[in-house]
Amino acid sequence: MALFRSISHLRQPASARLFSVSTPTNNLFQSHLNKVKSCIKEVSVQDLSASLAEGPKNTFHLFDVRETYEWNQGRIPNAFYTGRGNLERDIVSTKKITFNWETYVPDTHDDIVLYCAGGVRSILAAESLKRMGYRNVSSLAGGIGAWKSAGKAVDAPGGKCYTEKQNY
Repeated sequence: MALFRSISHLRQPASARLFSVSTPTNNLFQSHLNKVKSCIKEVSVQDLSASLAEGPKNTFHLFDVRETYEWNQGRIPNAFYTGRGNLERDIVSTKKITFNWETYVPDTHDDIVLYCAGGVRSILAAESLKRMGYRNVSSLAGGIGAWKSAGKAVDAPGGKCYTEKQNY
């Protein structure tokens, strides 16, 4: 009976309890991120810049996985936009563009580089694409922040921007 009274508070919702009965897990995200980082290749700003300088290739794809408002503030030249929340759907979807059907990345052996603001979202996104079967996925180390710090060109705001309901 005493045991029942001592654990009966666990039946209450967590918000109703004054104190947690479990050990704090403050490092869950960092542990997960470190595990994912060990499996995902990170490319340097210099390597990405060299790839872009070679000119367009059908087997190389650069994706910005930041939020819409971040894309609208500026982006790495020649990047495609697909927010992190839609990446898995959009990477394989077909969109009708001027009477042609275009698939973002039809070949799972193509080179894909993802970037975000600082390199965390793109690492997690790269892991997701690898689980889907894409073999050559990498993340830009340091994201667009490292790109800008290195003095590399950024397409200024303007041009093709995305709004909440348009272009999705």
